[in-house]
Formats: sequence, structure tokens, C-alpha cells
Amino acid sequence: MPGLTFPGGLSELDFVDAYRRSTLTKPQMAADAALRALVFSDAADRAILCGLIAQELAEACRRLVAVYTALADRRYSIARSLMKPLPGADEWRTFVQQAGSYNPGQIIWDLSLGEDALRFAEDLRSQPALAELTDLVRAAESGSPMLLVPMLDRRNVARECWFSGIDATEQQVTASVGATEEVAADLADITANLSEIACGFLGSYLGARRNAGRRDW
Repeated sequence: MPGLTFPGGLSELDFVDAYRRSTLTKPQMAADAALRALVFSDAADRAILCGLIAQELAEACRRLVAVYTALADRRYSIARSLMKPLPGADEWRTFVQQAGSYNPGQIIWDLSLGEDALRFAEDLRSQPALAELTDLVRAAESGSPMLLVPMLDRRNVARECWFSGIDATEQQVTASVGATEEVAADLADITANLSEIACGFLGSYLGARRNAGRRDW
């Protein structure tokens, strides 16, 4: 990407820091806000809010892969890598397989990070059933994904919501998510965990860059 500039005229490190503080935390904040709204919403609206949380989870998955890939491949600057389009389901599957086969020490070695990143690598290894999110990521990367709520039951309650779209091969992609308060809370928790892991990895990188050359007295 020759001649790439960063939004607002930011320097490379300032852009990475802003990405960490806002872009990576947005899914968590949005999911938490939707969860709070869901508690006080009408039954007919809860499926939509649950779907919004699932959408934020899909973005958190893709952002985490983007950060991991940028840190693992230092042939390009981290900032330039983070400006690329978000990874999709294929990259997510590769990431889940790799993260599942590495211990926390191998993860921070792969990312060229310091010991301060170890707890985030441990958090990553402790996340359950990440592979089960693949269909959600695939639906999110499809063209113009739609949030759909099927027919409500007699009590005006939806039991699930769907994400649907068409992928690059023109195949229909649909992922379903349970539309209950318990499911929504679980999805919001996973969103927060993945966002915090991505922020932690990028924060470790920033700390190392900004402290490079400094001497401890």
C-alpha cells in the first residue's frame, strides 16, 4: 500500500494506539449497551438486540485475527496491516486451530511480545469452543449480511435470530443464534473477552515500541 497515510494525519504509533482504544473496544461497548437495553426491552425486540450482540461478537473475532496476523507477520508495519480489510471465516478457522495448538508461551513468542502479554495469551487459550463461532464469522463477512427474526410464538417471543447473506461463491450463508437473555449474556461475555485479548496484545506491542531504547535506572 504505497503512500498510505493514517486517519486524521496520525503518526503510525498514534494510529495503532487509537485503534486499540476505540476500534478494538467498540464491539465490547456496543455488546454491553445492547445487553443492558435487552433487559428492559419488550419481548418482541429482544431477538433483535441479541442479534446485534452476535454481530459485535463476529467483529470482535475478526478484529482479534487482524491483530494476531499483524503482530505475527512483521514484514509490514503493524499499522499498515491493521488498515487492511478484516479477515474472514477461513482466516478465523486457521487462527482457532493455531491458537488451540500453541501454549501461552508459544503464542507470545509467535507474536514477538513480552511477558506482559502472557496473561492475554492464557486468556486466549482458556476461551471455549471458538470453532463454533465460524458460521457467525462467515455470515458476517458475506455480502450485505441481514439480521432476520423468524415468526414469533403465541407469546410474541422469538426463540432465535438469523444472519443471512451470500458469500463470494454466491452460496447462501445463514447462522442462527438463540434469542434469550442467557444467550445474549454469554455472547456479550465472549465479545468482551476477545476484545480485551486483542487490546492486550496490541498494548504490549505499543509498550515495547514506546519504551525501546529507554534505560531502567
